[in-house]
Amino acid sequence: MILSVPPKISVITPTRNQAEFIEETLLSIEAQAYPNLEHIVVDALSTDATPDILARYAQRLPMRILREADRGQSDGINKGVRLATGEIACWLNSDDRFRPGALRAVGEAFLANPNAGVVFGRGAKVARDGREIYTVPFRPFNRRHLRTAYRVVQPAMFFRRDLYLEVGGLDEDLHYAMDWDLLIRLAAKCEVIAINETLAEIRYYDDTKTSTGGWKRMREIAEIGRRHNGVFDRNFLSYRIRSAVSRLDSRVAERITDEALRRAFGSTPVMVQGWPKWFQTPPAR
Repeated sequence: MILSVPPKISVITPTRNQAEFIEETLLSIEAQAYPNLEHIVVDALSTDATPDILARYAQRLPMRILREADRGQSDGINKGVRLATGEIACWLNSDDRFRPGALRAVGEAFLANPNAGVVFGRGAKVARDGREIYTVPFRPFNRRHLRTAYRVVQPAMFFRRDLYLEVGGLDEDLHYAMDWDLLIRLAAKCEVIAINETLAEIRYYDDTKTSTGGWKRMREIAEIGRRHNGVFDRNFLSYRIRSAVSRLDSRVAERITDEALRRAFGSTPVMVQGWPKWFQTPPAR
C-alpha cells in the first residue's frame, strides 16, 4: 500500500464509564492538530457522564461514536478498527493520553520507512491525577526479546490497518496482554520501527486491569508465552512454579522462588513481578 501524505491515522478509543478521564484523552487528540485524522469511540453503553462528554466533543473533533454492548475491550477495539478507514491505526484507551506532536511523528516515521508495518515510540507512565511517574527508556526493537517480554507502552504503538486485519486483529479471548500477542503476530509479517520520541502516556492507578488482574493476568501472559514458544517458555514455566509455591503462603518461599527463576533464565521473566494476594490460590490447570 502506498501511503497518502500525510497518512490517514485512525485512533480507536474503547470506553465504558470513564468520565473521570475521557475529556483529557479527547483534549490530547484535539491538540495533535493532525490534518488527516479519524477518531472512532466505541462506548460499551456507559452509564456515567461519558455520553454527554462525547456529545460535546463530537461537535469539534472528526469523531464517530459507536455505542453498543461488547464482549470486552478487545472486541470493542476490533469493531473500531473494522469501521476505520485510515491507512494507519492505533487504540488510545479513555484514561490514556497522547503527547503533543505524537501523530505527526508517527506519520513521518511511516513515510520514511515504507516497509514498516508497526511504528512505536517511548511512553510515560502517569498517576491517576496525571503526574508523571516514569518515562520508559528508548529501546530499539528486538524481535528475539519480543517473544518473552513486551516492552512497548501500548498507546505508543501504531500499525498498518490492513496488516492488523490480515493477522485477525486482537484475540478477543485475551483481556490483559492482547497487545503483546498482537505485536508478536504483526512482527512475524513486517518490519517494526522504534522511534526515540515520547508519544503517549499510560495511566496507572488501583482500578486498572493491570493492577487488579492478579493471577488471571499472569495466567494469560503464561498462555501467550506457551502459544508462541511452547511449553518451555520462561513465563509459562514461571507461572506453573509460582502458582504452586503460592499455596504455601510463605514470603520466604516466594523470595527463594523468584531468585531461583532469575538465576535459571539469566534475567527476570515478565512473570516475576509480584505475588497476587487477592486470589491466593491460582486457577488449577
